[in-house]
Amino acid sequence: MNKKVISSLTIVVALVIGFFVYQNITAVKVQEVNVSAQQSKINEYAHPESFITPEELKAMQEDENQDVVAIGVLKSKDEAIPGSFVLWRPDYQESKEVPYGGVAAPKEDMEKLLSDFGVKEDTTIVTYAANDQHDATRLLWQLKVLGHEDVRLLDGGLNVWIGAGYETAAAAEVGDRPKTDYVATNFNEEALNADLEEVVEAVENTEDYYLLDTRSESEETGSDTKQGAFGPGKIEGSDWIEYSQATAEDGTLKSKAELEELYADVLKSDKEIICYCQSGVRSAYTWFVLTQAIGYDKVQNYDGSWIEWSYNAYEKQDPAVAEHTENGKF
Repeated sequence: MNKKVISSLTIVVALVIGFFVYQNITAVKVQEVNVSAQQSKINEYAHPESFITPEELKAMQEDENQDVVAIGVLKSKDEAIPGSFVLWRPDYQESKEVPYGGVAAPKEDMEKLLSDFGVKEDTTIVTYAANDQHDATRLLWQLKVLGHEDVRLLDGGLNVWIGAGYETAAAAEVGDRPKTDYVATNFNEEALNADLEEVVEAVENTEDYYLLDTRSESEETGSDTKQGAFGPGKIEGSDWIEYSQATAEDGTLKSKAELEELYADVLKSDKEIICYCQSGVRSAYTWFVLTQAIGYDKVQNYDGSWIEWSYNAYEKQDPAVAEHTENGKF
C-alpha cells in the first residue's frame, strides 16, 4: 500500500472518529418517558405547578387562549422546540466587566430580555435544556429572582420532547412575538440569592446555616479546578451532594420519595440552606429540587459560588474568606 493511500485512509478514519465523538458530545439523547407515570410523579411534588410535561407544553402552544413562551438554554439554535427562543449563558449573565464571570445579569437586562421575547406579567414561561437540565433551572432561578410568577421546568427537557415524537425546528427570533415593556414588579433577589457576606456568616454560624456543595467530587476534594476558578478547594464546613444525583436515568427528575432520601441529612437540619457550585448553575438545580420538588422553603442559591469565593481567597487574599477555605493550595 503506497503512502498516498495510507494517508487518505488515515484522514478518513480520523474524520469518522471525529464525527462520532462530536455526536456523542453534542447530540440530543432521545428519551422516551411513560406519560402517565411522569405526570403521577409530578403530582406528588410539593409544587407540581413548577413542572410541565411535553404533552402539556404542546397543548398549551396549540391553545390560542394560552400565553406561553418557551425558552431553551442551548448552545445551538438549530434544534429547538418549535416557537421557542434559545439563549446561552452569556445572554443572561452579567455583561459588564467584573473580576470573575458567571453571575446573573442585572434586573434591567433581564427585563429587556423578556420584553424582547414578548413576555407579559401573566405569561407562562417554560424553560428547558438538553441532556442535562441544570442550565434550564439556572435561568428559571433568575426568573424567580426577577419575581415572575408562572415559570415551569420542562421535565426531561428537549430529550423527552423528541422522545414524545414531537418535531424540532430552528429557534424563534426576536420580533416573532410583539415586544412588550416588561417590568419586574416583584424583584426578589434578597430572598433567593446569597451574597459573599452572607456565605461568610453561614460558615461562622453553623447553628442557623447549612452549606451544600453541589459540584463534582473532584472539585469538592480540591483535586480538580475548573476553568474560571482562581484556585482549588471548598467552603469550610460545607457538605457535598453532587447535583446530578437528583436526576433519574431517563434524564427526568427523580421521584419525591427518592429525593427526600437523597437529601435526608440536609432536610433534617432544619436550617437555612445555601447551595453553591462553580458559578451558581448546578447549585440552581439543587435549589429547584429542594424548593419545588421537595418543598423545603429555606434555600438560597449562591450566585457567585466558587468563582467569587476563590477570587476573594486567592486573588484578593481576603482573610475572612481564605481562612474558611478547605482543601486549598495557597
